[in-house]
Amino acid sequence: MTKALFTAALLSLATAAGCTSDSAADAEILNAGLAGTVAGQNWTFAAGHTSAFLSEGEDDFFATLYPTAFTACGFSEPSGPHIIVSIPKTTGDFEMGLGRNMTFTDGSNNLVSLDGHIRVDSVTATNVKGGLVASYDSDNEVNGTFDVTICADE
Repeated sequence: MTKALFTAALLSLATAAGCTSDSAADAEILNAGLAGTVAGQNWTFAAGHTSAFLSEGEDDFFATLYPTAFTACGFSEPSGPHIIVSIPKTTGDFEMGLGRNMTFTDGSNNLVSLDGHIRVDSVTATNVKGGLVASYDSDNEVNGTFDVTICADE
């Protein structure tokens, strides 16, 4: 009985994952600034940053993107809805999944999205540019381009 319940649960999860026909993974990245909805609120990317030190030895940058301008690489970050995303350190188009994902957060609740893809257009010592489309639900979905500051090792 336990094996049958496990198999049924596994099939149910596989079916639910396969039924999404409007997946963000298949969506085209818009050639406009990153915008959408985060925590049910209209959201437009203004500034973001990542740390070269914290990302050292990793394939991706761990970046935080905000709808509010702030001084990147400082000790103070804005509060409220924002996104946290794994941005590859090399150019190309990459699907999101367990190893590379994005988190929608309202500042206290974190919703991890595996549905989407990210495009990296350029990586320099000071910034990474590209675009992404990702979705968790209708209250948490973004699409568009970004330019994120890479904070130097210090």
